[in-house]
Amino acid sequence: MQSYLIPIRSALITFPFIALLFTFPFAIYQYKKYGYINKFRIFILYSFLLYLITSYYFVILPLPETRDIKSLQRPGTQHYNLIPFSFIRDIVNETKVVLNEPSTYKYLLTERAFLQAAFNGILLTPLGIYLRYYFKTGLKRTLTITFLVSLFFEITQITGLFGIYNAPYRIFDVDDLFLNTLGGYIGYLLTPMFTFFLPNANEIDNNVNFEEMRVSYFRRILAFFIDMFVIALIPNIRESIIFEEIVYFVYFILIVYFTNGKTVGKWLTSTRVKGQENNLKFKEVFIRYGVLYFGVFSFNKILFTVGELNQNTEIGYGIAVINIIQLVVILLILVHGVLCAIKKDRFFYEKISNTRIVVSK
Repeated sequence: MQSYLIPIRSALITFPFIALLFTFPFAIYQYKKYGYINKFRIFILYSFLLYLITSYYFVILPLPETRDIKSLQRPGTQHYNLIPFSFIRDIVNETKVVLNEPSTYKYLLTERAFLQAAFNGILLTPLGIYLRYYFKTGLKRTLTITFLVSLFFEITQITGLFGIYNAPYRIFDVDDLFLNTLGGYIGYLLTPMFTFFLPNANEIDNNVNFEEMRVSYFRRILAFFIDMFVIALIPNIRESIIFEEIVYFVYFILIVYFTNGKTVGKWLTSTRVKGQENNLKFKEVFIRYGVLYFGVFSFNKILFTVGELNQNTEIGYGIAVINIIQLVVILLILVHGVLCAIKKDRFFYEKISNTRIVVSK
């Protein structure tokens, strides 16, 4: 039992970190494809990710304590089984079951050969359910994907976790390929039973009104960081304040105006800046980002630069005043942001420019 608990516990520990790596690509994909993120879809896909992690850990854990597996194995140790249906022979040889005595069938639940075969059959049964229910794959594709996943597991074993260990610590078994694929087939057949009470995956996006949908702060922050990443790719962007301001003007004002409200970040998150009319006016864009980037951000950057230039001088009180001003500005922005989040109100630069962020799907 402990050998089964180790993979489950390890999966629960590592899942949050692995899920975090998928969060931003997942969010961008969802925004581009569907225009928003559905909470039920989050549950399905992240539970699917947890299942994949757990099933893979069942295959590789527990790990050996040393990479030198060869020194622990006898010469001539066989690392593979290519004889089909060997598991039936193993069950027959080990079983205490008498076919004409049903009361003896309970012994199967305590026999290693049967439990191992049953586990290999169950391992990819959820995969068949996920594939048919959410990904809408047909039977042939479900069997193909299940077989390929099983083959990946077996290759992991025969290669000693892709060369990390100098010899396999588990065998490549052709029966596992059959049993895993059979499990996927069983999952495919059982899908209607498991999904009877779940919403239809084809209908979860019905009745979505993008015009009234409010753009979340996570979505806005994601778009902002994408834009900052794009700007950071421009060579020598931080070497000259004037050059940096020109880049900001081109990127956040000219490009936004000519694309009717989009930057790279907004395009990837399916959002755009909208003014009072459908077509964005240059004045609206200029005021919006002029106040934000050339007002607040530039003012704070100037204070920081002045502080850096005078940090080695004797005008200590001047630096202290600059630091206090910076702190006050940051606190005011934070308080303003929190209040806007609570009241679900627009930010100050949006009110001044009469603009807002909307879904562009």
